[in-house]
Order: sequence, then C-alpha cells, then structure tokens
Amino acid sequence: MSRKKLAIQVFAFAFVLSVAVISVPRLRAQEGTPTPPIATTELTPGFTAQVLGAVPSDRALGQTVYTARFDIQPGASIFPHSHPGTTSLTVYSGTFGWTLIKGTAHVIRGAAAGATGPVEDITQANQEVILNPGDLIYYEDDVTHTARNPGDTPTVVLGTLVLTTGQPLLMPVGMNMGTPTP
Repeated sequence: MSRKKLAIQVFAFAFVLSVAVISVPRLRAQEGTPTPPIATTELTPGFTAQVLGAVPSDRALGQTVYTARFDIQPGASIFPHSHPGTTSLTVYSGTFGWTLIKGTAHVIRGAAAGATGPVEDITQANQEVILNPGDLIYYEDDVTHTARNPGDTPTVVLGTLVLTTGQPLLMPVGMNMGTPTP
C-alpha cells in the first residue's frame, strides 16, 4: 500500500471518528433514584448510632447481620444495655471505654491490623477496658455493659452485630423491650 493511500485512510478514519464523537450526545452516569441519607439515631446526648446495613443470615436462621457506626463525643456515655446476639466492635478512631456489668467479653488488640490474639477475657463486673484504634471487642447476648468516650477527641466505633431477627438492636437494662402482645 502506498504511503499516500495509507495517509488518506488514516485521515478519513480520524475524520469519521471526530464527527461521530461530536455528533453523539455525551454519555453520563445513569441518573437513578437518589440514595437517601443514612439515618442517625441519638442514643444519649453525644452518642449516636447509624445502621449501615441489615441482611438476613442464611447460615444462622432467625438472625440478622447488621453493620453499624457509632459516633461518641468526648465525655459522652451510654446507659447499661445488652444486645440480642453476637456483637463485634472495632475502634476506628479515638478512645473507647467499655465497662462490663455482667457476662464475659473478649478483646483483641490490633485486630484491624490482622492480629488474632492474644485474646484478653473481660470477666469481672465493673471492669473497664480502654480500646484504641484497631482494637476489637466481641461478646454474646448474655453480656450487659456500658460504654463511653474517655478521650478529648470524637470516637468512631464500627460494629458487626448478628442479632435475633425482630428484636431491638439495643436492650436497656430494666426495660422490657419485647414485642407487645395484643
């Protein structure tokens, strides 16, 4: 093929491509229904929770897996309570004070960096453990506890909770949070 013929073909291809790009409307991302904002619930002044997702578990029948975020302002705390299932909390930022009232909880320092142990067992009533970014605490539904931010900066805690479907996520001590009967 001669150079002249090749140059004409390249020019023609470039011209056709340019016309196509100019005449075709710009493609945009699909405009769907806007995502609603994530609901924030104030549990106590300065202590908020956001449920980021909830899905039924095929592996644990009758259980729902929740992903949650807790934002705790300096000095804020929450009343004694329990959760109807397994709870795993990881400190994302700040300092998290967690106090056992009843039951047994387990702490893994540096879990967010891949640590799997050693596991610290928390078994004494009124024992407070201070958790830092990357630390994890987990426990079952027989645990009653409180929590607070003992630091001077906001704390963010991320949680995965596998809870009994239909039950409240948080059950304050001394309050009957069961399903009302007609």
